Amino acid sequence: KIEITSPVDLLKKGDKVGNSEAALLQKLHIRPFTYGLTLEAIYDNGSIFSPDVLDITDEILKNAFFGALGNIAGLSFATNLPTMASVPHSITNAFKTLVSIAVECDEYSFEKADAYKKAVKK
Repeated sequence: KIEITSPVDLLKKGDKVGNSEAALLQKLHIRPFTYGLTLEAIYDNGSIFSPDVLDITDEILKNAFFGALGNIAGLSFATNLPTMASVPHSITNAFKTLVSIAVECDEYSFEKADAYKKAVKK
């Protein structure tokens, strides 16, 4: 069992780990090693790319997400398949249809359509 009575700097970044330090760290279940990889090129389906194609920022991800969301909304709306992305557009179009019916029919009306009816009659 190991008891630490006062703080001690065992290693600093960049120091080489000796046998005694490695043994102590192993007893503490600390693995002080990190491994890295430096990409020189990326190969995919017969094409070679430079490593900077992997530099994806939050802005790029956000734009791709919103672009995909727009595509989903458009596809869902065009196929009359209700999704979270297409429902607001469907409700807006249904409201416009109801208002146009209310404007044309004197017998039928509702509170939100009255303002449109007054505007059309002027």
